[in-house]
Amino acid sequence: MSNYQIELEITGPLKTNCYLLYEKESKEAALFDVAGEIPKHLKTIKKEGLTLKYMFCTHLHFDHIMGVKEARELFPDAQLACNKKELDVLKNMGKFARIFQFDPSSVGNFDIFIEDNQNFELGKLIIQAILSPGHTPGSICFYFKDSLISGDVLFNRGVGRTDFYGGSFQELEKSVKKLFTLPEETVVYPGHGEMTDIESEKRENPFISSRSL
Repeated sequence: MSNYQIELEITGPLKTNCYLLYEKESKEAALFDVAGEIPKHLKTIKKEGLTLKYMFCTHLHFDHIMGVKEARELFPDAQLACNKKELDVLKNMGKFARIFQFDPSSVGNFDIFIEDNQNFELGKLIIQAILSPGHTPGSICFYFKDSLISGDVLFNRGVGRTDFYGGSFQELEKSVKKLFTLPEETVVYPGHGEMTDIESEKRENPFISSRSL
């Protein structure tokens, strides 16, 4: 029986997947990509008596962080974390952020700058950060047990766009191929759309060739 629970709430103007992960014994929890209002997650946090330890950002595109300000007000002790390279992404928000009237300064200061292969703990659950540049320079994926939160790096039969600030398809391809070395049974929880798994993406993802793996 699994010692953790992961729940999805679709939120924000671009239907971003926000995940709540918690370890059942310790009741320690983390939010990933708070993109807007999260009433479902707030209900779970209250019902289960969870302590929110981290708010992780896979990257700092506006559609993944529009709910951070409000979440920090509700959970001031939770540590906000991203990769330091993402600060340049935050400074170079494009026209879409302005269209949705998003103010980058509303995010505030970060408590943790995540390094590649850095580990975080929720009770007995270990979460490994995997630096995965390409969609943005500091995109981070999070691996734990048989699960991967992939942000906008890897989707169900797709990959992240590379035509925004700091994007590089060459780097993205390297990052996805690194993810393809994870166990094939790994369930992938992407930043948008439906879940998938490493085995089927290696076999059927039309954007990344697995021939050189």
